[in-house]
Amino acid sequence: MVDEVVADYLARLDRAAQVLSPDRRTELVEEIRDHITQARASGDAGDEAAVRTLLDRLGDPDEIVAAAREGDPVVPPVPQAWPTRRPSIGLEICSVLLLTVGSIIPLLGWLIGVVLLWSSRRWTVVEKLLATLIVPGGPLAIALLAVAVPGQVCSSSSLTQSDGSVVDGATTCTGFTLGPFGPAILVFWLVAPFVVGGILLRRARLRADREPWVPVTPPSGSSRWGGLEIAAVLLLGLGSFLIPVVGPIAGLVCAWASTAWTSREKWIATAVVGCGLLLPVVAVVAIRIR
Repeated sequence: MVDEVVADYLARLDRAAQVLSPDRRTELVEEIRDHITQARASGDAGDEAAVRTLLDRLGDPDEIVAAAREGDPVVPPVPQAWPTRRPSIGLEICSVLLLTVGSIIPLLGWLIGVVLLWSSRRWTVVEKLLATLIVPGGPLAIALLAVAVPGQVCSSSSLTQSDGSVVDGATTCTGFTLGPFGPAILVFWLVAPFVVGGILLRRARLRADREPWVPVTPPSGSSRWGGLEIAAVLLLGLGSFLIPVVGPIAGLVCAWASTAWTSREKWIATAVVGCGLLLPVVAVVAIRIR
């Protein structure tokens, strides 16, 4: 705790000394640091209370710097670095969602997820192949197919012999079956993509954390509207009428590829488009239920 108190005091002193010349700033900070170190080594400031008393006697960092500025040329403060944030994995999250939950839109949702999957630079080729081939078409599409395709139906014919007795004839089976392992295979089809998606998202997050942090917003004076951003807006807006389903999804791909928008803005666009895509599906299901 004593070291933290000293470190905090020296950090405040260093920030306040930004107005001094570099040599004078270094000299001042080192001088105060040496004084504190010698006092602690001699036993005059062995505990936290004694250290705080010592720092109070030294004075407030701003007062120390003000006294040191007399006769020293004024140096303008160093501008603060542009605020940054950790790299986003929004593209990867959107890809996994489309490969799994998005497969409720048969084939199309899964295909868009594959495009996003292969456009990511945070997964290896082996990982991309695994996510693509684990359940082609997506788990929900396979589930819908299993419901739509009739199961196997078997019927046997009976034969009447000349003496009037009835014997069983040939058994005829029609339809599709997965055999005795059908339930296990169906569970695998439903669960495996979610497991693989979770593993890939974890790896993407770990790899993104090793990347340099990115600016929160573009520096003042720079435009947030480039060709990619204009294409995203047009596809999200007009694309809904000119190219239903495909247009908005392509607009989302452009939006997530842009570096001019924040993750929050991209997620808002994704939620709005997702609701718009699911509304027709919900409407069709409601009509068919009636």
